[in-house]
Amino acid sequence: MKVVTDDDLVAAMKKTGSASGAAREVGISERTARRRIGKLRSQGTRAIPLARVNGCVPPRILIYDIETSPNLAYVWRFFKENISPKQVLQYTDVLCWAAKWVGNETVVVESRENDEDDERICRALCEIFDKANIVVAHNGNAFDQKTMRARWVSYGMDPPSPYKEVDTLRIAKHRFNFPRNKLESIANYLDIGGKMEHEGFGLWTKCLEGDKDAWARMMEYNVQDVVLLEQLYMKLRAWDTRHPNVSLYYADDETRCVVCGGRSLKDIPQDSHTSVSIFSACRCNDCGKVMRYGQRHKLGKNVLRHSL
Repeated sequence: MKVVTDDDLVAAMKKTGSASGAAREVGISERTARRRIGKLRSQGTRAIPLARVNGCVPPRILIYDIETSPNLAYVWRFFKENISPKQVLQYTDVLCWAAKWVGNETVVVESRENDEDDERICRALCEIFDKANIVVAHNGNAFDQKTMRARWVSYGMDPPSPYKEVDTLRIAKHRFNFPRNKLESIANYLDIGGKMEHEGFGLWTKCLEGDKDAWARMMEYNVQDVVLLEQLYMKLRAWDTRHPNVSLYYADDETRCVVCGGRSLKDIPQDSHTSVSIFSACRCNDCGKVMRYGQRHKLGKNVLRHSL
């Protein structure tokens, strides 16, 4: 039986552009390929270049999720307890994170299992953020983003390069009326998959106690969340009226979709109206997004506004 080296796997990734393709190329299971590629990435190996779309490098859209430890403190009561700083034994930190680029099947996962603190993995995630144009998380605006900024500033780090944020929880609340807005609930409602089952809070306590099997399950859980989040993002993005305009990131003169960058657009008969202007509209054949052109129609008449 042939032994597949890391160099073999890196070469297969560069050739096929995906973990599944690399697995077929070298004759190993896709799960094994993903695990080994993730380990190589965590060690700094660039196993695959960014994918190209129609000859252009598309915007770098990062899907990510973090798992954190609980705050530990001495408390007097179980309800309505105000905890002073002197009662705190240990503040929350990052147990692990998982991330992937849209259009790339590889999921990178890092944990602090063998570290005394989370500085190394926090710095690693900041380096990835530094390369991103857009970052996507569920409840990212309220939790993931602010948590990471708190960890970064606690280690005296500089902010990463400019990027735009997309929060799928904000899209869900702003544009839809799902029965529940948790990632798992929306995914079940849309029938796009589910989160990995585990023992609940006990998984976190086992990780803090150094259980290696628990750490493996935690990272697998984290990876599955990122895979599920990407599916949700792809499902919702055409409905988002505040999504960053990805067409601005392409170094060409093509007219592109504002959310997916696709060039296959078709005009639709229904115009887009504001309170005083009319614009022609189009739809993206790739993602379904409805957009309007920038040139307003010449009306040839005075258009009144509402009085103040």
